[in-house]
Amino acid sequence: MKTIHQIPKLKTLLSAAVVSSALFAYGFHALAEDLTDYSSIPGMPKIDLLSGDDRWGCEVLLCLANPNGPRAVSECRPPIDKLFDCLSWRHPCKFPSCPMAGDGNYAKQLNDGFDPCSISGMEDAPRGFVVQGNLNDPEQFSTGRKNQKYLKGKSTFNYGGEHYFESDNSGYWGGTKACVKGFQGTALEAYSCQQESGDSSYWTTCYRTVRVYDEVVWQKFQSRRAIDVVINGQTWTRVHW
Repeated sequence: MKTIHQIPKLKTLLSAAVVSSALFAYGFHALAEDLTDYSSIPGMPKIDLLSGDDRWGCEVLLCLANPNGPRAVSECRPPIDKLFDCLSWRHPCKFPSCPMAGDGNYAKQLNDGFDPCSISGMEDAPRGFVVQGNLNDPEQFSTGRKNQKYLKGKSTFNYGGEHYFESDNSGYWGGTKACVKGFQGTALEAYSCQQESGDSSYWTTCYRTVRVYDEVVWQKFQSRRAIDVVINGQTWTRVHW
C-alpha cells in the first residue's frame, strides 16, 4: 500500500491545494491509489479551514470518490453516515456541495440499479442477444452458406439496463446489463418459435441475430438509490446505498 510520503512533490501540492480546484481533481486519483489518510490527499481542500455544510460537502465528495467504498476510510464514516441518513428521510435534505471542487467535479443523485460500463473501461452492450466467444472457433460456431456463422450454444438477452417488469399484483425493477469489449460481428442462433397457418399454428425453427464479443461481463442489479461522482466532467464512480 502506498503512503503519503511516496507521492512526489506532496508538500508543494498540499500548499497549493487551498486555492486550486485543478489540484482538487488530482486528489481523486490519489484515492484510487488506495491511500487511507484521506485528509492528506494532494489537492484536497484544507478541511480544517472549512466549517458547516461547506466542510461536510467536501468530505462527502472525496469520500464518495474512493473506489474502495465511501466508508473505507475511518474518517469518512461520520460524514457519509450523516449523508445516507438525511437522504433517507421522507423529505430528504439538500445534497451537500463542495465550494472548492471547481467546475466539472461534483456528485449527483439518480435512480439506477446498474453502473456505467465506462467505469470499468468497457462499453455498454446494446439491447439484444449477446455472447462471448470467437467467431472462428469451430467448437462454438458452425459456418453455413456465404460464410454465415451459426451459434452452437446459447446466447443471453441483454436488456441494456433497468427494466420494469409487470406482474399480477405489482411490478418490480430488474433487468440485465452487459459490459462488452471487442465486437467481432454477428451470428445466427436457432430457437423454437410458433408460426401461424390459417386457423392453426405449428412449431418450427427460427433464427435470431446474436452479437459476438471478445469479452462479456454481466452486472448484478443493485439498489436503485445511487450517487454518481463526476470528475473533470467524466463519471468516476457510482455509489449504491
